[in-house]
Amino acid sequence: MSTELSRTIEELGKSFEEFKAAQDERLAQVELAQNRIPAPGNGPVEPESGFLPSKFCVTLEGQRIPVLEKSQKLSDYFRPQEGEQDFSLGDYVKASMGLRSKAVTRGPETVPTAVSMNIIDAVRTKSRVMQAGSMTIPIEGKTNLLRIEGDPTVFEHSEGVEDISESEPSFTNVELDPGALVAAIPLTMEIVQDSLNLDAALQTSITAAMARKLDSTALSTILADTDIPTNAGESPAVARDTETWSGVLSAVGDMLALDMDVPTAMIANAADYIARAGQQADSAGNWLGAPPILSGMADLQTTGIDAGRSVLGGFNLGFAVAVRHELRLEVIRFAKHKSATHVLVAYARMAGYVIQPNALFIQDKDG
Repeated sequence: MSTELSRTIEELGKSFEEFKAAQDERLAQVELAQNRIPAPGNGPVEPESGFLPSKFCVTLEGQRIPVLEKSQKLSDYFRPQEGEQDFSLGDYVKASMGLRSKAVTRGPETVPTAVSMNIIDAVRTKSRVMQAGSMTIPIEGKTNLLRIEGDPTVFEHSEGVEDISESEPSFTNVELDPGALVAAIPLTMEIVQDSLNLDAALQTSITAAMARKLDSTALSTILADTDIPTNAGESPAVARDTETWSGVLSAVGDMLALDMDVPTAMIANAADYIARAGQQADSAGNWLGAPPILSGMADLQTTGIDAGRSVLGGFNLGFAVAVRHELRLEVIRFAKHKSATHVLVAYARMAGYVIQPNALFIQDKDG
């Protein structure tokens, strides 16, 4: 065999190996993309965003909907469209007021997906119920989920003995149909024209306002749910003060007596939070701190719950926030004409739902 023929055969062999490796890589990428969660309304997810669908989604009417833990981001599931990265809330406001701006869109506007998701992720990061571990479910329309209200009875069977009775788990439907959270922000022409950080300031303001309202409505939903265990109405012999660690520990004792788990998070009033943080173990000024059994519990505060009450438990199991993934804006020009002030209205649809009442517990100082 000539040297030239040998070289040709060797080069063909190398080319075939390179082709085979490229095809294997392409097939691997296709398989990986098929196993990713499709973002609602926005096509398949980039492979790099990756959560396994078996663990991080639910299937409803053939559509896989991601269920996100608090550390995961909605923005990972929505690919930016061309030009979205250039969208600026500040420029949009300027354009809507007739001022010189890079933006060309005026009137009611759906914020581009990438920007919208980043703002909603910021709301989730700031919200106490999300910090406590609540799940996030992005939806496109009304969606029903099962709520677990009771478990079936399990019997120990003895051979040949009729000792098993039928029992069914107790499920009810929860319709996820969040209402709108709306922020109306007055803006003067001078502020809009003269503020170089207008875009960042607007995003920060909208984030803080929506997070506070989300917490307020979510906690109201929890406190109004009569299926969530509570010590309220029991006239306890042991004080369950929300402002002392001993009182919190008594409430945890109530939870354990109901075969519940040690809570992973607690949300209480800001004044109660500071009172517990200020407890000292002795006159020498040593801080008391949480009991060892609660050292891993997230201790969170908000003004969205009254002093004397708190919510404890596994928020990752018991509570979820449904998000309609669009954020909308509208500038009402000269809404306050006497002061030459415009109003930026920002609204998004999100709300919290109890999906497993027995995963949460309501502590009531007054019993």
